[in-house]
Amino acid sequence: LAGQPYVLVFFLGHECTHCMEQLNALAPQASAFASAGLPLHAVSLDSAEGLKATLAKDGATFPFPLFSDEKLDAFRAFRAYDDFEGQPLHGVFVVDGRGLVRWQHISFEPFMKPEFLLEEAKRLLALPAGTGAVAGR
Repeated sequence: LAGQPYVLVFFLGHECTHCMEQLNALAPQASAFASAGLPLHAVSLDSAEGLKATLAKDGATFPFPLFSDEKLDAFRAFRAYDDFEGQPLHGVFVVDGRGLVRWQHISFEPFMKPEFLLEEAKRLLALPAGTGAVAGR
């Protein structure tokens, strides 16, 4: 993903009803994000096989790639992880083409406002990189 802006969504897996609602809310907006040059990518706690089984069982299709992060490396790298409680968190990140996080939402709940996310991402990416942006991993 280096060199291009993108939106990264961390979700807790297929057993999290709220997470599936979030992905289903983002799915219809995926083409709008892509048209704005902001492809969506989602990272799950599920194993790669677990993701395949879930999609096959539920017949779910998402117009963006789903990645497995069983070891929580990406969750921890983006700080979508509560070290005190020892558990992953929901997270949404807008990353610019230089790898700088321009916007983030980390919470015990998924972020459910895809229209706001798209408009805010476009607004922020139109600004020059400056103070407040942090390097994504």
